[in-house]
Amino acid sequence: MNKTIITENQDSEFIKVYTAYEDYLYLINVSEYTRKAYLSNFRNYYRWCRKEKIEDIYNQLEVRAYLIFRVKNGAKWQTMNNIYSAMRKLFKEVLNLEWSFKKLPRPKKERHLPEILSKQDIQKLILGCKNNIKHQTIIITLYSTGMRVGELRKLKIKDILSERKQIRIIKGKGAKDRYIDIPDLLIEVLRKYYLTVQPKEYLFFGKYKTQMISVSAVRWAIRMAKKRMGIDKKASTHTLRHCYATHHLESGTDLVYLQQNLGHKHLKTTARYIHLCKERYQHINHPIMQMQLPMLQKEKMT
Repeated sequence: MNKTIITENQDSEFIKVYTAYEDYLYLINVSEYTRKAYLSNFRNYYRWCRKEKIEDIYNQLEVRAYLIFRVKNGAKWQTMNNIYSAMRKLFKEVLNLEWSFKKLPRPKKERHLPEILSKQDIQKLILGCKNNIKHQTIIITLYSTGMRVGELRKLKIKDILSERKQIRIIKGKGAKDRYIDIPDLLIEVLRKYYLTVQPKEYLFFGKYKTQMISVSAVRWAIRMAKKRMGIDKKASTHTLRHCYATHHLESGTDLVYLQQNLGHKHLKTTARYIHLCKERYQHINHPIMQMQLPMLQKEKMT
């Protein structure tokens, strides 16, 4: 267990609360990403209180003031929601303090549709790193499976079940395991990659073959491919996940099947991709088009 080392000149009360919060997050087994994000949000709140010379730090009215400060300074919904969740968990579950929804309502979710790349743009991204088989395979794997970048970097060779045409995801979002069905083409790509690069443990390793690749390295690979091919649209690791879901729906893939592969808890999360489908709506046949409407028949006769 790698616990956070607090090196700043902080008061003993903060260190005590910070450590208790960290221990609690370990006990409830949240992901490493969530743990770091929650602790970072608490640290930032503490720094703000010190800067504003606030003495009663563990008071929900001060948290309210901090949330207002952040949103007025341009913080987006996702950031605000993360701060809210971190402070609410700290107050209610670690400090056993009051948390009133009337005083501190949860920020309303913003509904933004993500930008989607065309299949042609995906092809360009893949071609953009044709001289680097590792980067090329990373992009192909992300697009072919729809997995998250955090899931990709933890993939081990033993997680590729080629005979079953599946990839096993260990402790994905929400610490849940799942299987992703993969096409024959991806199996061929991974086979060629394995024979060429010869990874030891992690499928996509970092500086050393015993280390998993960093998120920044994956992002850099996509950014460079995008630059080489002159793609102006936004292209990120999560964009490839959005493209996976949208292009599948446009091709007629079942929604429940996609939900399972993507690892969504609720079907409505997967259903939002229907709004991004362009080709899907081109094949819609309205039932009324097959009906003979008397009011229009008269017009045709005249």
